[in-house]
Amino acid sequence: MKIKHTRHHLNAVRVAISVMLFTITTIEAAKADTVIVPEKDIAVIDIPNPKEGNLLMLRGLVGKGTASFRINGTCRSMPVRFVAGDFSGQSIDLGKSKSIQVVVTAPKVIRDLLAGRDIVSDTVRVTSDPADKASDLYLAKGLSTDTGFVINPGRSLLADILGARKTVVECASLSTKLP
Repeated sequence: MKIKHTRHHLNAVRVAISVMLFTITTIEAAKADTVIVPEKDIAVIDIPNPKEGNLLMLRGLVGKGTASFRINGTCRSMPVRFVAGDFSGQSIDLGKSKSIQVVVTAPKVIRDLLAGRDIVSDTVRVTSDPADKASDLYLAKGLSTDTGFVINPGRSLLADILGARKTVVECASLSTKLP
């Protein structure tokens, strides 16, 4: 009689272990299904108060601003200089222009800018359509695709030699700038 009784206990223990293993496997599978998609690397360049100059048909823009980056979930900020020009000038005058915003989506261009290399509009794919996935960057506001530009990291000759100062910032502080 004792053998049957022990056998029943062993069977109950086996069933309990099987149920526990099944439950753990189900929980692990549920965790694996909840995949968190990392945020895409992006850079947003803001030039808040560019100055504009016109000389008959020529128009030039110049300004200083900030590049805000999100790379691998870490956010950084760095100063930039901006120069642009096109043939849309109407008269001879100087003044302020509306703010400019450029969104960089290509990882190589983002890393080049962080490494201190200039962004030149002739060497990257530029669009004004944020849905265009083939482009390297899009002009969110203040510029047309006909305007040629250069974005230079840093704010001085010293930054050109030593590299621009990059500051690590909380991503929450950039939430209004980064899409």
